[in-house]
Amino acid sequence: MTLALEWKKMRRTGFFPAFLGGGLLTAAVPVVNMAVRSENFVNLPQSPGAILMDTNWQVMAMLLSFLLIIGACIMYHTEFADNAMQRMDTLPVQPKNLFLGKCIVLAVLALGALMLGGAALLFCGWKWFLADGAFAAEILKSMGFSLVMFLPLLVFMAAVSSICRNMWIALGIGTIGLFMTSILQNAEGILAYLPFMMPFKVYPALKEAQIMKCLMISCGETAGLGLLEMIYIKIRGNFT
Repeated sequence: MTLALEWKKMRRTGFFPAFLGGGLLTAAVPVVNMAVRSENFVNLPQSPGAILMDTNWQVMAMLLSFLLIIGACIMYHTEFADNAMQRMDTLPVQPKNLFLGKCIVLAVLALGALMLGGAALLFCGWKWFLADGAFAAEILKSMGFSLVMFLPLLVFMAAVSSICRNMWIALGIGTIGLFMTSILQNAEGILAYLPFMMPFKVYPALKEAQIMKCLMISCGETAGLGLLEMIYIKIRGNFT
């Protein structure tokens, strides 16, 4: 019920067309980059997947991250506007289910945007590199890996947006966090695995042990942030 309710609410706000536009903009990055500067990349020694991900993913991840940040802020802004959150208390919908529903919707939209980006990368590989099936498998693995890397950021921003009644505060926190990634891009240790840093991990550039480490950390962060939100919801419920 909660998931269907979230879906209907987002359809009424024009949220999905906006997210689709952002996904198409992200997908355009590798196509435009290759169309303008293909001679700089086609003769590089790496595999086509590694070349395309290495030269395009940082910008693509930045756009997708900002898209998720805005999406999370808008989703909760619609709840706080006109005291809709208070009216939700009269319905048989628990706040934790509301939070989970929003996270699932954001995850589905992130998957859709990654599919568009993956399709654009596949097009670039086949047009400019005459890539084969191994390239397609590498891109699909990269997009699946990236979806898991986006989960901590997604849950973190949903949690921040649920706490901040003012959308601009939540958006400011997300924007500052995203800006910090440019400063911390060469960071090591715990800073390299902050929720805002995880989406920028490039699958072909990582060794198998690093991939497993990133996957475990991302899943751990996602579960930990979700648990903290559940605790916050319980505490908030005791004071309302």
